Amino acid sequence: MISGANVPDALNALYYGAFGSTDAILESLVQATPLMFTGLAVLIAFRAKIWNIGVEGQLWMAMVGATFANLYLSFLPQPLFSLVTILMAMAGGALWGVLAAYCRTRFNANIVIITIMLNYVVKYFVSFLLGGVWREPGHHFYQTVRFSEATFLPTFFNSRLLIGFFVAILVAAGVYVMINKTSFGLEMRAIGENPTSARYKGIRINRNILLIMLLSGLVAGLAGVFELNGLHHRLKMDISHGLGFTGILIAILGRLNPFGVILAAIFFGALINGATAMQIFTGVPAALVASVQGVVLVFVLAAEALTHYRIVRVPHAA
Repeated sequence: MISGANVPDALNALYYGAFGSTDAILESLVQATPLMFTGLAVLIAFRAKIWNIGVEGQLWMAMVGATFANLYLSFLPQPLFSLVTILMAMAGGALWGVLAAYCRTRFNANIVIITIMLNYVVKYFVSFLLGGVWREPGHHFYQTVRFSEATFLPTFFNSRLLIGFFVAILVAAGVYVMINKTSFGLEMRAIGENPTSARYKGIRINRNILLIMLLSGLVAGLAGVFELNGLHHRLKMDISHGLGFTGILIAILGRLNPFGVILAAIFFGALINGATAMQIFTGVPAALVASVQGVVLVFVLAAEALTHYRIVRVPHAA
């Protein structure tokens, strides 16, 4: 209404852009795929109340590892190359996660501050690489050369939908089993509920923190490699657009449940995809979607508070 658009038309355009055709649905799933991975990466840490705010940095470090493979190892046979690229990306994400965990366990550093700081470190490192040894020759943009078609990951249904979408579903199932059906998952939840009690029960807190951040970084690495080799095919500074930070919203909206994260990511992916159609057909700025996402999060958090607490009148002391 503020932008002067017809509200029903704008909502119809938003829905049409997100779900109005087969192509629109597939593109919404494309937008949702990296959010699935970053949401799951956040979930793994948050379930143990390890506040990993560094998924964004872990994603970027994963893309550094994948870019190294693309630039220097593309001579490998295609199946082997894809496997090596994915493993190097996961290793990059895991390295950045474990580094933060090491600072936490060795020096008792605040994990929130460390992970936030490491986000900046890796972004400046990528800027250094793209401004120097990895910059495309003859160009002023901070980007690498375009990778060869032999490095592209497979897509499905004559669309941009990557194999990463199906991998994310499998990862969500694996995370669910790990958290709810294994002794390690029990230890994760125990650390999150009461670390002091967990320590007295013989749970090795520091070892588990390292393992949890390792797993969180590995999953964040999958987001990086599928974005890089599946969609962009070159490393550049505007790939992420805050995917790691949005993963925090996804994890919270999904109530730290792996399948809830999948649904929340698809919802956010649909909003992102539908926003373009809404802007084209009605002139409503696509940036409104970010506001909608924020409003949704506020209401989810408010509902969380209202279901656990109630306001009562306290009589004044005589």
